Amino acid sequence: MLTLLVLPALVMTAEPKWEKAAETGGVTVLRRDKEGSSVKEVKATAVFDAAPKAVWAVINDLDNYKEFMPYTAEAKVLERSPDGKEVVSYQHLTAPIVSERDYLIKLRNESTTTDDGKTGYYKVVWNALPPEKDSMMPEKKDVVRVRVNDGYWQLEGNADSSKTFATYYVYTAPGGSIPTFVINIANTEAVPKVFESIRKRLKK
Repeated sequence: MLTLLVLPALVMTAEPKWEKAAETGGVTVLRRDKEGSSVKEVKATAVFDAAPKAVWAVINDLDNYKEFMPYTAEAKVLERSPDGKEVVSYQHLTAPIVSERDYLIKLRNESTTTDDGKTGYYKVVWNALPPEKDSMMPEKKDVVRVRVNDGYWQLEGNADSSKTFATYYVYTAPGGSIPTFVINIANTEAVPKVFESIRKRLKK
């Protein structure tokens, strides 16, 4: 009987480990394999010299992403739930070399923080909407609609909330005919630019 109990544990597949892919501008970028996909998951961590509440405000300023987020040509909130916990956002990107991309995502506020922002954490999770939702923003000519875009931001403050430890996760495949190795490189290189853009915004 003991042998039968032990065997299942031996055949379980270990979850892929995160491996450091880059460290630049105070941002540590990790990557790992995702089962059933050649595109890697990306996770990054960094510290912002600002209170979590301030960083949270920048991250949720979706309508103004065009002003400070990399490659963003258009961004707008299309739908917001009555309690403000769920938002549907459209974003149109013009990255170099590749053709333009856009996507529809649904964001969910999963924060546990108190009103003063001094305990708990801020967290927003998002997923790409399915094609059935394209009527909210019809596809545009010569713009590739991204169908895979999952991720989250989580923000935690230090003892006096003067600094924010931020974790950013994203798994996305841009669609089209881009080689997988190019996608993985591009995803890794783009993440530090996102953090830098938020830092600049915080100073304004």
